Amino acid sequence: MSQAPEPYEIAIPDSTLADMRERLGRTRWPSQPAGLGWEMGADFEYLRELCDHWASAYDWRQIEQALNGLSNWTWDGIHFIWERAQRDERGIAAPQRLPVILIHGWPGGPIEFLELIPRLVAAGHDVVVPSLPGFAFSAEPPSPMNVTEVAGRLRALMSDALGYDRYAVQGGDWGSEIGARMAFDDQEAVAALHTNAPVILPLPGDLGEPPLREAEQAFLNEAQAFRMRGGVHLLVQGYIPDAMSPGLNDSPTGLAAWLVDKFRRWSDSDGDVERRFSKDDLCDFLTLYWATGTIGSSLRLYGAEARDRWRLEPGERITVPAAVADFPHELVRAPRAWTERQLADIRRWTEMPAGGHFAAVEEPELLADDLIEFLAGL
Repeated sequence: MSQAPEPYEIAIPDSTLADMRERLGRTRWPSQPAGLGWEMGADFEYLRELCDHWASAYDWRQIEQALNGLSNWTWDGIHFIWERAQRDERGIAAPQRLPVILIHGWPGGPIEFLELIPRLVAAGHDVVVPSLPGFAFSAEPPSPMNVTEVAGRLRALMSDALGYDRYAVQGGDWGSEIGARMAFDDQEAVAALHTNAPVILPLPGDLGEPPLREAEQAFLNEAQAFRMRGGVHLLVQGYIPDAMSPGLNDSPTGLAAWLVDKFRRWSDSDGDVERRFSKDDLCDFLTLYWATGTIGSSLRLYGAEARDRWRLEPGERITVPAAVADFPHELVRAPRAWTERQLADIRRWTEMPAGGHFAAVEEPELLADDLIEFLAGL
């Protein structure tokens, strides 16, 4: 019998935060020609402002307090938030709704869902938000884990640790593919799949049946162009993650340069990162990776998946009821015809008016409402 979940309190040592600030203060800044801005990946003038704020004004304890205001647990090396809907005297959620597991991606973490959790709980859903293995407050796995292995760990969390027979899965980025794998492996337990990043679903096993439509071919061309132009992280993190991680793990400024570029380019920011994320928001994510020392282990998910990538075999599809929240500034937008090659039972497809890759942070109300309405209609 597996061990029971244990309560967990997040408590980053003061010494870790002091060391971070000291390192920020002695950054050896490279030169950058005037006016270059973000053209080559990082605007050093903005990064100086951000790092000064991080070192002198930012307070990690605020987000830590918000996290600890929720119910935190660990089980078999996995940290997770577990908030339960109101129960009646018999212990039954009222109204009785499917439990939901929310799965983050990179460079994200459980803090992405702080605004979704209370909305879902108020609608009657139990909510589980894990830190992926090797991310945030979860332990680093003994060897790099790919999507299939992570999905197996999360299925065990939901069934073995928490005792849920049926539940729904929501995710974007890695959460989309991990959730899809959970649904593929156990459609008896996974009652529904909701994704805000259908482009990250596993590749179909047979692209010839039925023949590709014009919109699908355009999507494939755009996706290939993105990999060469804006998806450099896929190549670097997929094939040489350990060539990057020492520098990112040693320099908070280097970490900021690498991650803030993603928050700026991948969001509905129109090039102004603070249109979507305040400096404190950015520092929350940066400190999450810095203080837990998990940037290296988070990158290895890319390496493990690049070496053993899941794709659907010819004739295979994911058959659980599914919904797609299509945000207009996702990295690349997959058309419905392409998504139907992976998801056999799409019940809901919502074209969102705003938002990008970090939908749970950028547009939490839109995402929560879409998920709640989808689950209510099952």
